Amino acid sequence: MIEVEFKFPVSSLEEIRHQLQSLGAISKGVSMQTDEYFNDPERNYAKLDIAVRIRQCDEKFWLTYKGPNLDSAAKIRKEIEMPLQDALAAGQMQRVLGGMGLVSVAKVVKRREEFVGCDDLSSVHFCLDEVAEVGGFIELELVVQSQERVASAKLKLVELADQLGLSGSTRTSYLEMLLRSRESTPEGSPTGPRGNQKE
Repeated sequence: MIEVEFKFPVSSLEEIRHQLQSLGAISKGVSMQTDEYFNDPERNYAKLDIAVRIRQCDEKFWLTYKGPNLDSAAKIRKEIEMPLQDALAAGQMQRVLGGMGLVSVAKVVKRREEFVGCDDLSSVHFCLDEVAEVGGFIELELVVQSQERVASAKLKLVELADQLGLSGSTRTSYLEMLLRSRESTPEGSPTGPRGNQKE
């Protein structure tokens, strides 16, 4: 499958939530997610623009691979995701990755509220993310099965972003933002979501 995604920083998650509700989008609930990212020091996944992670969402776990970005504006990537049975299986997968020479880079922790659209937006997924040490964001996402459908999916998300008044989309991953934040924060200084956002 191919993931087509736009991500925007937001100053108020509460305001965006109200906008989504006004469009008829329905909340699927809130979860806490921890994404542990791995890198091969010999190949440097950042330069290859690929990602390997283990995600924990509440008590569920997944191994995910994301291929290189295929677009200059949106995040359009091939994605392979495999569920892991439980925490024991996730731990075993960590050891497998370590045995292959991969090392843990960082863990991205976020509070995510997911919404699904209705009617002609039923295929669109919205994620409101509050990312520890980084800030608040909204992601608009469509998943398509072939390259031929990417252009229409991208256009649909651009029109939706305009409708919501979103601007300043970024292709930078939460992992990159987190690492930059830590590099720019003096040791011993408190860190937190940008702008002390509250919900």
